Amino acid sequence: MFNPISDNLNLLWARLLIEECSRLNIQDVCIAPGSRNAPLTMACAAHEKLRCHTHFDERGLGYMALGMAKATQRPVLVICTSGTAVANLYPAFIEAAQTGVLLLIACADRPDELVNCGANQAITQPGLFAHYPVAELSLPAPTEHFPVRALLGKLDDLVAQMHAQQGPALLNCPFREPFYPQGQSVDFSPYLASIQSWLNHDKALSYVSPALTSCDLAPCWPPSRQTKVVLILGAMAPSQANAVLSWAQETGWPILADVQSHVTGNSQVISGVDLLLRHTPFDSSQFDLIIQFGGRLVSKALGQWLAKQTGEYYQIEPQGQRLDPNWQTTRRFNIDAKSWINAHPAPAYQREDAKLWQQAQQQLPMPQGDDELAMVATLAPLIPADSSVMLGNSLAIRHMQMVAHRMPKTLNIYTNRGCSGIDGLLASGCGIAQYAKVTTVLLGDTSLLHDLNSLALAKTITTTFIICVINNDGGGIFDLLPVPKQNHLARDYYQLPHGIGFQAAAVQFGIKYKKIIDTMTLCTAYKEALQQGGTHLLEISSEPGAASKAIHQLGEQVRELSSL
Repeated sequence: MFNPISDNLNLLWARLLIEECSRLNIQDVCIAPGSRNAPLTMACAAHEKLRCHTHFDERGLGYMALGMAKATQRPVLVICTSGTAVANLYPAFIEAAQTGVLLLIACADRPDELVNCGANQAITQPGLFAHYPVAELSLPAPTEHFPVRALLGKLDDLVAQMHAQQGPALLNCPFREPFYPQGQSVDFSPYLASIQSWLNHDKALSYVSPALTSCDLAPCWPPSRQTKVVLILGAMAPSQANAVLSWAQETGWPILADVQSHVTGNSQVISGVDLLLRHTPFDSSQFDLIIQFGGRLVSKALGQWLAKQTGEYYQIEPQGQRLDPNWQTTRRFNIDAKSWINAHPAPAYQREDAKLWQQAQQQLPMPQGDDELAMVATLAPLIPADSSVMLGNSLAIRHMQMVAHRMPKTLNIYTNRGCSGIDGLLASGCGIAQYAKVTTVLLGDTSLLHDLNSLALAKTITTTFIICVINNDGGGIFDLLPVPKQNHLARDYYQLPHGIGFQAAAVQFGIKYKKIIDTMTLCTAYKEALQQGGTHLLEISSEPGAASKAIHQLGEQVRELSSL
């Protein structure tokens, strides 16, 4: 039962807001230290049903919350103080907006009289995140003139909009001093009289039910036996992807799976699509109907192949975003995959198209040598089934996409591909690890340098957490891009070689470390890390430029395979 006795009105409002957040199914709170957000922090610390996580770096804190929200499929609350502390959450907030993740940012603020007058640590916070919030609420500074039912009801509406529009929201909370208990308690029962029933039970003041899902039938459904159909699985939740696989099991349609689809280890899907499309018979194939579930595809080869398709193109995406850089979609369904397939029974016939792709996938060559692509190909089958994997951007995720067919198991794969930035990747992995027995993070050296503070989060993880960093001395992705090579332009302004190893950082943060120089060392070190548990940093050494050579070489091997 909620206690109407409080030290001051700031603490009472904070306790009301945090209690209502808990009743709205928020279970994790990520908190950065600060004074003006002290009422919210103390309310969280005293709440028995919340899991509180802390970090001194707001940017990393936001990304940790993002990882937790992705892993749990529940909203996560982030609390910070005013000023640039809020601005440091912007990158994670944008990523959440781009990928439909439920983050609720509750930032403390100066009251109106301390804004635009030179007061310390005061900036204009409402509207700070531009159009990225799906909803935003700026409260007044606590006052008994503001009805308590309005306080709770506005929070309920904010969270309801988060769920309805699938994205992050901003809650701006101005507080006047005092922020801390002053030693005198006040009975606020008269102020709380209008919410007596709320005080006596554990339900939210008002709950908005999500809209019922419905779907218009696609034209000419089901397709005839003569219609060549291909399914594309992009970034999507595991339950949604598995539902699509069950639905399509008897059709014989090829299923081309992005590494973010969570089902690349399933024998039913074509996860080696990045390599297969480098071979002429598959690259030149045409389909009458493309049905894409989810989006934000990693493979450039798949994107280029889709651009050459001339058939009907359906996209099923619940957020209502256009995930179609080629502007080819002929019909968009703003609905989740399960709802769409429930409205579209799969035809009963069996085509043979998928078998051709599956047979060819079995013949794909294994990368040879000790370059970073071969290292990732070696790592992929070592990762335990049903464990979690956080893939970094740039080369790391492209390597894993190329060898995804070497993962003969189910893995929970997470990415930050809304903006595809290199910031906060380790922090997101730390958030995911809060809800996984084993977590593997694969990222590049520049990405880890960009998020080095998050090693402080990594050292606190009590489950098995293995960080695999590919150190090729800078931005190796630029070897694959048409950056001018003359006069060291690519090296000095794009790749930015740094000459830094990570052993000293591992020592500084108290993390077990191993330098990896070949595939055999990698096998041994990764297996030992699994056995020992805790946090490990495996630094995979790679010569600059080796990755691009390995990718081109593997592509040539595929093109020369006459058996395909």
